[in-house]
Amino acid sequence: MAMQHPRLLLLGTGGTIAGTAPESTQLNRYAAGVIAAEGLLDALPELALLAEIQVEQIANVDSADLGFSHWRSLVERIRQSLAADPGLAGVVITHGTNTLEETAWLLHLLIDDPRPVVLVGAMRPASALSADGPLNLYQAVQVAISAEARGRGVLVVMDGQIHCARAVSKRATQGVGAFHSSGRGPLGWVDDLGVHLPEVERSEPALFAGLSLPRVWPQVVILHGCVEPPQALIPALLSAGVQGLVFTGTGAGQLSVVERDALAQWDGQPPLMLRANRCGSGPVHRCEDHAKLGLLPAGDLSPQKARVLLLLALMAGDDRNALAARLKTLSG
Repeated sequence: MAMQHPRLLLLGTGGTIAGTAPESTQLNRYAAGVIAAEGLLDALPELALLAEIQVEQIANVDSADLGFSHWRSLVERIRQSLAADPGLAGVVITHGTNTLEETAWLLHLLIDDPRPVVLVGAMRPASALSADGPLNLYQAVQVAISAEARGRGVLVVMDGQIHCARAVSKRATQGVGAFHSSGRGPLGWVDDLGVHLPEVERSEPALFAGLSLPRVWPQVVILHGCVEPPQALIPALLSAGVQGLVFTGTGAGQLSVVERDALAQWDGQPPLMLRANRCGSGPVHRCEDHAKLGLLPAGDLSPQKARVLLLLALMAGDDRNALAARLKTLSG
C-alpha cells in the first residue's frame, strides 16, 4: 500500500522567488513575479516526496505592489481552507521579501488555527546561479507539515531559519541571510535532518480571529522621525481625516517638539496613534508626556507591524482604551 503524504495548500503571491532575469549572473536587475506558483512546484520535484500540494495563485507581483485586496484574499482563502478541510496539514505562501514581514504579522493576528501557516521567499531570482528559492521552499514545506510547528502561529522560513511573525524583519537589501528576529533570534532551524524547534515558545494570540475584512480599509500613515520634520505635515494629515498615525520616533520612540506641538494644537478628534522606533530593535515604553497627547507605545513592534495592528484595530472599532488592552495582551 502506497504511503499517503500530508496534504498542503500552496498560495503564490509572486516576489523574487518567482522572478527571472535575462542572465544567471544578474542578482539586482530582474522582474519579480514572473513564474507561476505551479511552475515553482514543477521545478522542485523533490517536494512530491514530502507532501501532496494543492497550488493556487493569489497574485504574482513584486511584494512592494501588494495591496489590501491581496491581503483580504489571502486571509479569506486560508480561513476557508482550514475550516473546510480538517485533514489539511498546513499552508505555505510564496511571497516577495520586501513586505513579507507585514503579511506574516497580519495573518498571525487573524488566523486562529494550530496548523502551520508558513511564509517563504527568496533573495535571488529563480534564474540566478545558486538561487535560494528552491531550498527555501523545500524547507518551508518541511516546516509546514511538521508536528513541531503546530501551535506556533504564523512562521517565516528563510535561509534555513524559522522565525516567528512578530519578531522577524528584513534587515538587508542583499544576501540570503537578510532576515533576522531582533531581540530574540529565530525560533529554530530546518535542514536535511528535519525541523528543529527546541524551545517551546508561547505564541501571541490571534487578536482579531473573528474579524471580517472590509473592501475599503482605513487610512493609517507612518511618519518617520528626523531632525526638524516638516511643520505642515501632521496638520495636513489630520485635516485630511487619516484615521491612524504611527510615529517612527527617534531613540526609544521619542517625538520632536514640532510633532508634539502639532498634536497639542489640533482641536479636532485625534486619530488612534502609536509610537514605535526607528532603531530596528528594542521596546518603546509608556511616556506620560506622549500619553497626554493620545499616543500609545507600540512595545517591540516595528513601525510597519504597528501599522498592521492599528489597521485591524480600526476595523474592529477599537477606541484608545481597547487598543491599549490589546497591546497589553501582546506584552504578556
